[in-house]
Order: sequence, then C-alpha cells, then structure tokens
Amino acid sequence: MKRVSASLVLIHYISVQSIAMVHCGWFSSEEKSESPIILWWTSFTGETGNWRTCGEQTCFFTENRTYLSHPKTKAVVFYGSSFAPLDLPIPRQPWHDWALLHEESPKNNPSFCYHPLISLFNYTATWSRKSSFPLTLLSLPKLSDITDKKYFVSVADKNAILVREGLSPVVYVQSSCDAPSERDLYVTALQKFIDIDSYGKCLNNKRLPTQLENPADAMNNEEFLRLMAKYKFTIAFENAVGEDYITEKLWRPLTLGSVPIYLGSPSVQDWAPNNNSVLSVWNFTSPESLAAHLHYLNSDDAAYNSMLVHKTRGTIENRILTDAMKNRTWIAGGEDDDFEKENFVESFECFLCSQIYRKQSEEDAGYSSRPNSVDTTHYSCPPPIHPVTRKVNPHNWWLEHWNHARAEANVIGRFAQRNLNYTSDEFHQSVFQEIPNDSFLFAIHLSPC
Repeated sequence: MKRVSASLVLIHYISVQSIAMVHCGWFSSEEKSESPIILWWTSFTGETGNWRTCGEQTCFFTENRTYLSHPKTKAVVFYGSSFAPLDLPIPRQPWHDWALLHEESPKNNPSFCYHPLISLFNYTATWSRKSSFPLTLLSLPKLSDITDKKYFVSVADKNAILVREGLSPVVYVQSSCDAPSERDLYVTALQKFIDIDSYGKCLNNKRLPTQLENPADAMNNEEFLRLMAKYKFTIAFENAVGEDYITEKLWRPLTLGSVPIYLGSPSVQDWAPNNNSVLSVWNFTSPESLAAHLHYLNSDDAAYNSMLVHKTRGTIENRILTDAMKNRTWIAGGEDDDFEKENFVESFECFLCSQIYRKQSEEDAGYSSRPNSVDTTHYSCPPPIHPVTRKVNPHNWWLEHWNHARAEANVIGRFAQRNLNYTSDEFHQSVFQEIPNDSFLFAIHLSPC
C-alpha cells in the first residue's frame, strides 16, 4: 500500500471532525476572523476550507487559491510530486512562508536536490532528519514491529526449509526495473557468486504461487509475508539514493526476521535496530566480497543469529531509533489502532500553524523575525552512480533526468528571486540555455564509458 493513499484515509477522518467542529460552533467568530490562513497551493488534502485547533492555536487550512491574496494568508504549502515550475504563486509576498511536503522518492522531483530551488522554502517535511519536520521513519508504523515474532522463523527451521523447499538463501522481489539506483545491475553481479531467488518482474527466475503472482499487490498478503520470512537474506534496494531516504524496503525484512542486504541511504546504520542488523552494500568493496560474507553467515548459525538479536532477544540498542519513535507525535500510514493521534500530514500542518504564531509573537515583542533557512541537507540526493563501479554511468538515462532537474532548479531560483511571473517560453528557453553552459554537466557527458 502506498503511504500517501493510506494517509489520506486518516486525513478524511480528521477533516470530517474538523468540519463538524466549525458547524457545531466550537470556534468563536473572533477565532475565525483572526486565524492565520495556510494555503495548499498544490491539491493534496482535499480541504476546501476548515478551521482546526493545534494545541492552543487555531489556523484555517484550505486548497482554495483565492485565499492567496487574503491578508491573513501566512504560509503556502506545496506537495513535492505535484510541484510545477510554471504554476507558482509569484509574485511572492514578503509575509508568505513557503513549505514543502515530500516523503516520496527523490526520483519524483530531483530539482529539490539543488540549492537554488530548495532554498526558496522556509519549512520542509521530507525524509531527511535535517528537515524542519522529519519523516525519516514514516515507513515504520510501530517500533514493536521490529521485535514482534509473528513471522519469525528460527535459523534451524530456515536451514531445513531451504533444503526441503529448494530455496536460495537470498530473495529479491522487485517489479519496478527502471530505477535511478540501477539496483538490478548490482543484483545481476551478485548472483554470479551466490544463488538468489527473484520473484518479481525484474530478473525473474522463480514463480510465486498463482494467487500472489503480482508481488506489487501481494506485499502485505499474509501468505507472501510468510514466504519471505523463510529466507535468510532479503535484498532491500531503494529506487534512488538520498540521505535518510529509507522505505519499507528496509523495515519489511527486519519485521519478518530476514537480514536486509541494503542499498540506499549511506547513513542507514544510524537507523538500524542494532549495530549488526543490516548489511549495507556500501560496506563491501564489490558484489563478490559481499557474496563471500553471505556464504559465511549462511554456514555459521551463531554469526547469522548475531544479526537477529532484535528478534531472538527482543533487543533494540539504537537510541537514535528508539528516541525518534518515542518522540513521534504522529502516526504513519497503515496504522489502524490510534485515531487519537494526528496523521503526519495534519501534524505538519499544525507544525506550520505553530511556527506562524511563534513568528507573530516575536514580532509583537519587538524582535526582528528572520525567515527560516532551508538548504540541501533537507533533501540530499546526489546524481545517480553505478552501484557496482560507484562511478557516474553515462548510459543511465536517469542521469539526464537529474541534469535537467538541476538546470530547472537554477532557472526557478533566479526567476523566483526576480519575483516576477514568467511565461512557459521564457522558462523553457532559459532551461535549454542553462544545460550547455553548465561545466559540471559537460564533464559528465565527456566521461569515458
């Protein structure tokens, strides 16, 4: 299930409550008239307009663009995947803070990876821990999922199952084969040195049971999860690399009790349950060296079990992970047992509401309220590299996508600073002119194969 679709169920549930509060007279006319307005510029929540309390404060949330010129509008919010460079609220008023929500993959809009664009925002909610409102652990519904033994298969049972059912020690399930990370290239190299069962459309060599033939639809199916739990190792490769961009690719095998072989965020170990819970490909010099280590773990039950203490002992020693989950005030998409908490979208909205009131209080007290500064640490995603050679691969068409995004970011940044609206022709011509003049892109095009 996609995270956005799961969260929208919660958004609808709480929005209905908010509308009811207005109609039942829970907000005074003074509160309504004085409430700051937070405008979603890109359609995302479906809010046509409602007041909501955020702690002791009240804000009005809407997707109605006619509110852009309202004097009470203080923040304009964008959803990253829907961000359109030819549809921006420019000229921008000096009292308008811009906010970005984007929990999706960097491949959806890599323009945010570059300073000229990301620096236009005052607040962010992204997968980066450096974000104003971090969503790094959005794909982990509950910490207890990591220690829960519902799907856990002991190493002794796994050894017997692998022989009895003819399974390989490593499993790969992927049906999106064209990814910026070029993960299939690494898997192809790895399977030269160790057997891998591949059930998805990518590098397929093993069929799923008929009722599970579309793994994209079966990911949360009980039978599918129990099949995956039989494997000692699970290839958990993200579709793109971003600092702290970590998805269910990592958390699913940890939940099932399979050791993740991970390619993605370079800082993944900062979020692992324990120091020895995840095998990051970045820690091995080559697929061959990784395969040698997998063979060692596969033949040594004690060494293998040392990677599963979160299951065998219920131990999570990583304080960064436990503290982050303990202090999280919102629920992730997919949770169904705590409707008293806000979903992450509404919680971000209330965060923005609180920041508006904070700034107003500072100004009322005579302090000069400086606008928040956002930089690339809020959305750090370098251009794609070949996962095996770890060098730029000029044959990866996603590299051109990043190159074009970089040019667009530069142009949007310049036009936004000018603070005058611009035409489609003006924008595209400027982007076209940007690319050949960029020495970095020129160097990439000349890189040897």
